[in-house]
Amino acid sequence: MIGLSLVSAGMAIGVAWLDRSGVIPGPIRPAASLAPVVPLVAFFVGIIRWIRGLDELQRMIHLEALVVQFAATGILVMSYGMLAKAALVPNLRATQAFPVLWMALFLSWAAGIVVIRRKYQ
Repeated sequence: MIGLSLVSAGMAIGVAWLDRSGVIPGPIRPAASLAPVVPLVAFFVGIIRWIRGLDELQRMIHLEALVVQFAATGILVMSYGMLAKAALVPNLRATQAFPVLWMALFLSWAAGIVVIRRKYQ
């Protein structure tokens, strides 16, 4: 998972550098700028297929873990935004915060799975 996001980030940096250097012609700039999204789409399609192959209990565990992920990420984003308004933490641009948010998404999902599996044991 981490490797895929690093590859995607590397592709985005490479495309941005090429775009600024004028190498990418104007008509294909939109397609070139969206190129890093392709591995992420493939990744999520793979996750959806994997979850569809699980039994009912495992699906329920993953659904509850996604609820934990959603709540944890929402609390993280809202808390950081309020702390940034109070000038207690640096006010990051969205492009600087994306890697942290992606890691928070996956780590909170994994933590949710661990906690919720204990409930069903």
